[in-house]
Formats: sequence, structure tokens, C-alpha cells
Amino acid sequence: MLAVPSRSNVPQYQKLKRETDELVGRINGKFATVSWTPIWYFYRSLPFDDLIDLYISSDVALITPIRDGMNLVAKEYVATRTNGNGVLILSEMAGASKEMNEALLINPNSYEAFAVNLKRALTMPLEEQKTRIKFLQKRLKRYDVEKWADEFLKSLESTKNVKNQKVTKKLSSDYETEFIKSFKDKDKRLLLLDYDGTLVGFKDNPQDAEPDEALFNLLDKLQEKSTLVLISGRDRDTFQRWFGHKPYNLVTDHGVWLYKNKEWKALERLKTDWMQNIRPILETFVDRTPGTFIETKNYSLAWHYRKADPELAKIRTIELNTVLTSMVANNGLSILKGNKVIEIKSSNVNKGRVVSHLLTQQDYNFVSVIGDDWTDEYMFEEAPDWAYTIKVGFTKTKAKFQIQDTEKVRELLQQL
Repeated sequence: MLAVPSRSNVPQYQKLKRETDELVGRINGKFATVSWTPIWYFYRSLPFDDLIDLYISSDVALITPIRDGMNLVAKEYVATRTNGNGVLILSEMAGASKEMNEALLINPNSYEAFAVNLKRALTMPLEEQKTRIKFLQKRLKRYDVEKWADEFLKSLESTKNVKNQKVTKKLSSDYETEFIKSFKDKDKRLLLLDYDGTLVGFKDNPQDAEPDEALFNLLDKLQEKSTLVLISGRDRDTFQRWFGHKPYNLVTDHGVWLYKNKEWKALERLKTDWMQNIRPILETFVDRTPGTFIETKNYSLAWHYRKADPELAKIRTIELNTVLTSMVANNGLSILKGNKVIEIKSSNVNKGRVVSHLLTQQDYNFVSVIGDDWTDEYMFEEAPDWAYTIKVGFTKTKAKFQIQDTEKVRELLQQL
């Protein structure tokens, strides 16, 4: 046990040292033998070379601060595991835990968690040790200080674009009248509609958000007067089951599949072997966050947290985003932050590319795009400048107009 002296003039630290000294003495006095001492206790700083020797000789690193902004010791330990073995037990209150999810993360205030995870670490199969260390080392090597600095500077650079963004207006009655008149005056109309959060409200279970009869009636009428396209992150099988009996154009998996004239066409050919690396991470967060679950789609994985405790979900989403950001870097994957969901998919597809594809199929003189979340921003970007782009909700957007909710969307479409 290594305890580097710190703030030794503070009474609380003096008390903690005294209690630790006494506890180590009692344990060693009770369990030590002539040839074995249970706890080797070092209360001093060590030269870095000696510290590396200590890391290398350790089978398990138990690093459990009550609160710590980063904790480089955890990263140093992982970096020394040249044989790929070893187990890191890390406090979830350390900043490093947010990007070291393969470590055994524990609550530092829980005696039971200490005992359970120490036993798990000491009995962990070598194969599992190597798998965990492999992912940790790969992330540490890729997500180094240079990459961190580069991303920080890019974030600063992006703030310059804020003042150049379009000013979004609420869809007032005057703009609504203009929208309806434009639709009726034109003869080549294209309606691009998101599904969840736009045409139907969100459900705790995504499969419960089935289209109702009123929606079918509305879409049937719109289909008669325009080219109607439903664009969604939903998987192809779900949309086939819900809308396969209708003549609507469908786009699923954020732009992988296009359903037109009763036939499915793949717009992109994607690999899915990356899922086997991402899924264990999501499963860990499901275990640590009650009320969350994983949705497996044909070409993406989604972590839903709509039913989770809001405060805990806020913490876990930040943690998961940090872990995933370092994992997807240079792997051709993107992280989509939807409404109470984080989705991982290929960077080669997005809804905007589909919009570009559809606009080349015919010379439309009326185009409207309606969507509610971050994934729909790609559509707003690719739509013509004269198109009616409408964001559901009043969050930051690149759309020209904003509308309150799904009920208002249906009312607007009904007037068409």
C-alpha cells in the first residue's frame, strides 16, 4: 500500500494517517507469519522508476479516491501491463473512470463493493483480464494529450460559427398561412417527415409507438397530393411491419434502406462487426443504470434511458459519451444523441445524404422537412434554401421554423 504524503499539516489528514497506521499494524500483527507480511505499507513518495516496478509487480491495482478530478495513477498502471494481465479497480468518483469503463468501477463508500470486487479481481480469468487491459490500453494510446488538445481547439473554433447561424422563427399563424398557400400553389411537392417525436410521441418502449388510424388517414391524404417520405432511425423490419401495406416511401436506419414502389433498396453497404466491441460497454451501463436498455438494430446499437432516474441518467450519459468518443475515433462510427437515447452507427450514413439523393430524382418546387432531434439537423442542412424546414420543439436548430409538438405537427399537416 503506497500513501504519498499530502497536506500533512491538515488535522483531518493527520487523523486519517493515524487511523491507517493503527489499522495496518493490527492487521499485520494478527495475520503476519515469519515468511509473509499481509500489508507492505509505504508512507512516502517513490521515484517514478520505482513506482513503475511497483505497478509491474502488482496483479491488482486498487485505486479508490472519494473524489478525484482525473487520477493518472490508474492510467499509469494500465500502461505498464506489457503482458496484458492485471485488473484495475477504480473509484467511480475519479474522473478517469469516465473513460476507463473496462476497469472494475466501484462506489468508494461501499465496504461490500470493495470486498466483492477484490474477490472478483483476484479470481478473474486471465482471458478476461487481457480483454479488459487490451481495450484500456488501446484507448489510452489513441486518446492521448495531443488528441485532447486538438478536440479542445476545434470546440473553440466551432464557437465562431454560432453568430453565423440562421435565426429560427416560431411557426406563427402568418408563417403557417404562407406554408399552406405555398403547398397548394405548387404541383411538385416533397414532404420529408421524421417519425418518432414528430408524427408520434415517445414511448418508454419504442415498439409501443405504433402508428394509429388517424395518422394513417392523414398520411394517405398527403400521399395523394405529394411525394411522401417517412425518414427514421427505425430498423427496416419495424417499418415494413407498420407501413409495408401502404404506398409511402420509407427510409430506415438513418438512411441505409429506401422503400419505394414496394421494394427495398440498400443505399449503403455497411459492416456490423464493430457491434461486438461496443455492446459490452452498453451492457455495463445498463447494469449500472436501472431503467435503461439496449435496442439492437440491423446497423446500429441504441442505449435508451427514458425510464431511468433523470439525475443518474444525466451522469451516465456524460460517462458513456466520453467512453464511446474515445472508442469510435478513427473507426468510422458516429454517436447520435437523440431524445433520451444514445445511438452508435456508421459515419457513412445520415438522413442528409438521403435528402440529397431524393432531391436529384425530380425537380420539386415545394419541399418541406420536419424533424425533432439532432439526427434531423442533417436533413435541414441538405434541404434547399427555399425549403420549409421545421424543428419540433424549441431547442437549438438549423431549421427555419420551430413548432411546439407532435400534436401541432399533425394539425399543420391536416391543413394541407
